[in-house]
Amino acid sequence: MPSTTDRALSTPAKILLYGLLGLVSLIAVLTVVSFVFELLWGLIGLLFGIVSLAATIGVLAAIGYAVYWLASRVIGQDEEPASTTDLSEARATDTAGVTSADGTDAVERLSERYAEGEITEAELERRLEQVLDEPSLDASGATELERDRELN
Repeated sequence: MPSTTDRALSTPAKILLYGLLGLVSLIAVLTVVSFVFELLWGLIGLLFGIVSLAATIGVLAAIGYAVYWLASRVIGQDEEPASTTDLSEARATDTAGVTSADGTDAVERLSERYAEGEITEAELERRLEQVLDEPSLDASGATELERDRELN
């Protein structure tokens, strides 16, 4: 015979109780699953945010470098490279820092540089005037005027 508890819980009450227990269990499982998915979506969103930030920084750096490169090319075309000017001045002076003893050596060097295309015609003329206007030096570094004074 059925017990009194079984009789107290009739079939419709059992169905209602088990249905309520199932509903609470379903809500708990869905809450946990929803939390896990939201956590995963949050981590994926964070990952995409970091990747997007890195890509933005990379693109901005590339644009900045491109602007720098373009500006250096455009601005650099108007000016003569400093290395050729420094090189010509270094060739025109000896170790003591005075112009070479023979002015023709400087003229020959300038002519060679012009022929090789290192300097322009205007630069050649300007430098030739400088070389020809400077007093010539002897091997000791004294100018003609100084030698004349010593001889008198």
